[in-house]
Amino acid sequence: MFGKKFTFTRSASPALSFIAEGTKLTGNMEFTGDVLIGGEVQGQILSQANVIVERTGKLHSEVKCRELIIDGYFKGRLICERLVIQGHGIVDGDVACTSMQINEGGQFIGLRIKEDHQTIHAHPLPSPGSANVLLSTSASIVQESQD
Repeated sequence: MFGKKFTFTRSASPALSFIAEGTKLTGNMEFTGDVLIGGEVQGQILSQANVIVERTGKLHSEVKCRELIIDGYFKGRLICERLVIQGHGIVDGDVACTSMQINEGGQFIGLRIKEDHQTIHAHPLPSPGSANVLLSTSASIVQESQD
């Protein structure tokens, strides 16, 4: 009993990333775990998991993720398996997804293409060097001075 060594391994599930209200990020970001966004993000987001946008969150982005749950504002291009627009959520742009849910009060403005799971995973985001992307190639924090 006392001679045995016990080892603890870290859980296989990746940690949650959080972008707080008042934070502004610009660039291309990749996440292995869920992302909770309360601030403003511009650029590309590639997540192997879920992206959740709070009421205070604003995305002007190209996003590829498993599921996008939005209660804030999204403008851009979205590729996901599932889109959920909450009561205060607004999605404005092009969406390719397998399923879409709009709760009472949520708004969808744009074009939706219904895709199967294989096609969703095959969709690429444009490369940072393409003419469609006018954003920097690395994430940077932008701080505003208040005079």
